[in-house]
Amino acid sequence: MKFLLDANLSPETADFLRRLFFDAKSLIEMGLGGLDDEEVIRLARKEGRAVITFDLDFGEIFYFSDPRQRGGAIVLRLEDQRVENVNAVLEAFLDRWKSKKNLKTLGRKLIILEQDRFRIIS
Repeated sequence: MKFLLDANLSPETADFLRRLFFDAKSLIEMGLGGLDDEEVIRLARKEGRAVITFDLDFGEIFYFSDPRQRGGAIVLRLEDQRVENVNAVLEAFLDRWKSKKNLKTLGRKLIILEQDRFRIIS
């Protein structure tokens, strides 16, 4: 699974995901922190990446978009947005799915990821 981290996430999280052997890019690292949501989605689709973001608008964009054109998104709803906590929550979630060998099935879904639970919306 490939990820594109929105500008509201630290590039340290992209680096962390790469250390876990995921293909992760950060808008900040790419110098694209000023892209609007639609441009972020276009870039993610073009590269076959799921967006990771704190921006709740991505949930609405996903929900109302054409299902044939949808890319995946992980929307983080965390009170503690420190890099260490974000990384721990992502790692726990991804480990759970990696062990089931189901990561590819998440690529076109909306995932609402909270501290101790998650919801997957098709």
